[in-house]
Amino acid sequence: MKRLQLSYKNKKRASTLLALAQSEYEAAECLIEKKLYKEAVVHLYFTCFYASQSLLVNNIKLNPSHEYLEVWLHKIYGRSNQFPKKYVKLHSRLHIMRTDYDYRNTYSPDPEIMTKELRTLNAYLSFCFKFVPRLEISDIISGIYEDNKKIIKDFSYDVYCPKTYFHHTRFTCWQPPFYLLIFSHKKLNTIIKDGLRRLRVKNYNDYVVGLNSKLNQYSDDHLIMLDIDSLNPAVEKSLKPYGGILLKSGRGYHFIGTKIVRGREEWMKVLKKIIKDKKIKNSVDKKHINISFSRGYSTLRITANHIKPQIPFFYKEL
Repeated sequence: MKRLQLSYKNKKRASTLLALAQSEYEAAECLIEKKLYKEAVVHLYFTCFYASQSLLVNNIKLNPSHEYLEVWLHKIYGRSNQFPKKYVKLHSRLHIMRTDYDYRNTYSPDPEIMTKELRTLNAYLSFCFKFVPRLEISDIISGIYEDNKKIIKDFSYDVYCPKTYFHHTRFTCWQPPFYLLIFSHKKLNTIIKDGLRRLRVKNYNDYVVGLNSKLNQYSDDHLIMLDIDSLNPAVEKSLKPYGGILLKSGRGYHFIGTKIVRGREEWMKVLKKIIKDKKIKNSVDKKHINISFSRGYSTLRITANHIKPQIPFFYKEL
């Protein structure tokens, strides 16, 4: 199967759907580990529901009904020689299972069946991630620059080991916006890792690239950056006035503000206000903020390694 061709708008929509699918999968996996099989059924189905929508963003309307989505999945992919039939059957099977255990059955499903469906669903999710384009970090950075051309003169990245915030080799790279499309963070990651290897830095493959909050080498302008452990509508509502992008980063989320904060004092003032907000403070990683104060800027990971295998990707714009 060929990788889908999506417009910018549909890339954003597909990214959101895949982030929702991944969150539902994580919930299902957690419940199955705890042997709460009946409770896991709905999350198995909704993983499939969002994943299937991501494959059909060019074909279906927003917020489709369950029946409408299943019809279109069969219509577009049911007879395709390039699409695995097992995933079409999986969607139908989980739809029936969800209906049965939500409205009809009171007993718990077979643990072996649930474990098998989870494995198949994991493969389906991986299939979607492979063939559905998402909004890339480079697109997000370019978008921030387009909205703030008069202010932004440089972006900065750190190459660091995410195992610890302290006492490891750390490189900072400044990049004028002109080079955004020429010298990507992925290329930076490859070159610096090779340099670390040549310098005989221990465990150089553990290193990742992070986007820094600090803009411009010769002024103290910042983007608001947060590492978020859990997300809910109240947290999203509280973050919306700051304006920004939510990224799915494994089991957590990253928030990158799209408004420029002028001056270090103002940047610290905004972050202190956030960690005092009753609706946000329990969801935000305070250690990340405190270390950002000590360093003078925040860093959020934008590449992956074997420790952090998920490349953060677009979830939602606030």
